[in-house]
Amino acid sequence: MAGSSEIEGEKLEPNWDLTPFFPEFDGVEYRSFRDELAASIEGAQARVARLGDLRLSNVSEWVELLVLTEDIGARTSHIGSYIGCMAAADSLDEAVQRQSADLSNMRAELQKLSVGIRAALDDCDDATFAELLADARLRDASYFVERLRERARWSMSTELEQLSADLGVNGLSAWGRLYSQVTGKLEFDFEIPGKASRRLPVAIARSLMEDPDPQTRTAAFRGANAAWEGVSDVMAACLNAIAGTRLSLYERRGVSHFLDPALFDAGISRTTLDTLMDVVRARADVARRYLKRKARILGQESLGFQDLMAPLPLGDAGSIPWDEACIGVQRAFEGYSEDLGGLSARAFERRWIDYESRPGKRPGGFCSTSPLLGESRVFMTYNGALGDLRTLAHELGHAYHGWLMRDMRPWARRYPMTLAETASTFAEQVYTESVLADPGTSEAQRCVILDSRLAFAAVFLVNIPVRFEFEKAFYEERASGEVSVTRLCELMIEAQRCCYGESLDENQLNPWMWASTLHFYITELSFYNFPYTFGFLFSLGLFGRAQAEGKAFLEQYDELLRLTGSDDAEDVARRCMGVDLEAPEFWNSSIDGIETDLERFLAESEKLFS
Repeated sequence: MAGSSEIEGEKLEPNWDLTPFFPEFDGVEYRSFRDELAASIEGAQARVARLGDLRLSNVSEWVELLVLTEDIGARTSHIGSYIGCMAAADSLDEAVQRQSADLSNMRAELQKLSVGIRAALDDCDDATFAELLADARLRDASYFVERLRERARWSMSTELEQLSADLGVNGLSAWGRLYSQVTGKLEFDFEIPGKASRRLPVAIARSLMEDPDPQTRTAAFRGANAAWEGVSDVMAACLNAIAGTRLSLYERRGVSHFLDPALFDAGISRTTLDTLMDVVRARADVARRYLKRKARILGQESLGFQDLMAPLPLGDAGSIPWDEACIGVQRAFEGYSEDLGGLSARAFERRWIDYESRPGKRPGGFCSTSPLLGESRVFMTYNGALGDLRTLAHELGHAYHGWLMRDMRPWARRYPMTLAETASTFAEQVYTESVLADPGTSEAQRCVILDSRLAFAAVFLVNIPVRFEFEKAFYEERASGEVSVTRLCELMIEAQRCCYGESLDENQLNPWMWASTLHFYITELSFYNFPYTFGFLFSLGLFGRAQAEGKAFLEQYDELLRLTGSDDAEDVARRCMGVDLEAPEFWNSSIDGIETDLERFLAESEKLFS
């Protein structure tokens, strides 16, 4: 059966239920859906060719084509969500991988359709475009259509754009698929002196680095890095090919800077990004002070990379069973919002989550939402660590975002990643704040929660900036030729030194982070990093408002989430919060909240670890 792994004759099935997508993989319903979608794409391509230029005389026909294209996109997202879930759940399933490759072909054809539409929108005059937007059939879709026209400024000729789409199947996206296939099968030797060696999937290494035993953390870190080093040539080939392809296309399309497409996709200006990162750099000491205090608590002069998510030495808290994790998150969500609690209950009851570890399961976590079902599926590897529980809350926040938008037209649900991280990070704050506010929470438990909260704040204030600084430096060097494995490691260490400063042990940095970070290999988007820091700090600002305004904020918050696909991030923030994201004040106020947590942590930990 597709989507299952096998150990010694026993099949380990994914936990989630994907049958609402399709009753069975590659069954009659699936094949019919796929074939009808392919035919729709082909028919829409033919209509573009027949219609020719967009003129006042054929505006109505172009509107009809745009509405059809929107429907095709929704159906492609539906089957893409399904195949993406299947491929992540079992990267060893060759039948699923073949369907993933076929889906890439279909997306290439859809991209060709978009090329023709963008060219027509770009070539038409402003009066014709205004007439197009005025059509009632495009109500609530004007932002998306305007962005289609804006995106057209970075276009080659129609013939070259179509060629790029064809080559992307066996080029750009193929490198991303290769990365997923290799990492899904990748295992490492988990070796602790005096204990039997075990062979484990790399997906579990992150959870092991949250273990209270320093030997366990070190063994997981070294073993996983040895595994990444063993496939480093393949990883470097993937990374160089992905970036090299993008840079070549950018040059042909007249993109002046490699960050411009990422900023467009993120729905923010360069001024907003620069302001955000300037504030984060200036306030990095907030995270560094926490990491230095954490090192002293652990009895170390400074932390190693493997210690970043280590628990406080307060005795063996043990692994949190899955059922208890679900109850904890559910209780927190219900205490904040009836709607948020209802969404999480639905996710648990209807088996929306694949959480168990097994061979062949890809590392990482995500939430994927079908625009046809209005349902999400959460992918994660739960091993009972507190970080896993936060991941659960985070991904369910994404699911809540999708649920709120389920009745909106597909193009109004296409929000940028910057705002995509708003609901997820907000949900994390809801969970941790509920535990801190519980009068039954002990001093030790409060200290643990604050530690976890600050550990994740440090991720967004220093670890995500490491990824951003590395990727920037890598793209700058890649423009002159391929970057070697050795140089990739050097660039990563330089970025870590820059962002972490002296808060980490110079001899225990992570040179292989460029290979183990999935985000560098996602071919649909570049710079899959700074939006996380944006989303985290944006959410903190929202959560501060929620705490000050109470239940009155709920309606405003839900409306903000519903607007995320209908405007740029700056305009959404201005309309719903009255703040200017291009100025440093908002970002500093968010970090002020982190600093308040830090002072609480310093005081609480002083009582326990004086």
